[in-house]
Amino acid sequence: MMYAECVVRGLKVRIPFVCRMCGECCKKLSKVVYDPKTGKVYVEGIELDCIDGLDEFKEFSHPIKVPCPFLKDNKCTIHEIRPKSCREYPLLTGDLGVNCPALRSFNKFLKAFNPDKVEYKVDEKDIKPVKIPMKFYELFISLEPSKEELAAFLKLNELEKNLNLELSNTIKGP
Repeated sequence: MMYAECVVRGLKVRIPFVCRMCGECCKKLSKVVYDPKTGKVYVEGIELDCIDGLDEFKEFSHPIKVPCPFLKDNKCTIHEIRPKSCREYPLLTGDLGVNCPALRSFNKFLKAFNPDKVEYKVDEKDIKPVKIPMKFYELFISLEPSKEELAAFLKLNELEKNLNLELSNTIKGP
């Protein structure tokens, strides 16, 4: 999971990026390279023999942006072994203009919290939640997150009733 660790008025809050598995990023961000010397196609570091559906890329000798050949019915057929740039989307793609509903939602959350500092993190296992004030939770809820976004937010953050914070001019809200 990718998330933004934000500092707001000296307190941390983690904002999750929750992929909706819509396949939008895969329609435009795949970099496919054909090596005529070996007759192999490389998709962001994955070496493949030219199998069904990949022959069309033989005419290209440099990275191009095309739909990922592993995208079938808007689902990734190699999700468990997908390349690093896929696992760390949207951090490593360099193209955030794709029509991604999860990215729009993520950016909405970030904008509302108006953080002083943001650090992006990826795939940290066994992460301990940070303690957040009720105001952070209330703000997140007011932004109408999906069930998955709320679950991820609560996994990354723990409510601490003793934390108080004056947010009047700092946080933008919905």
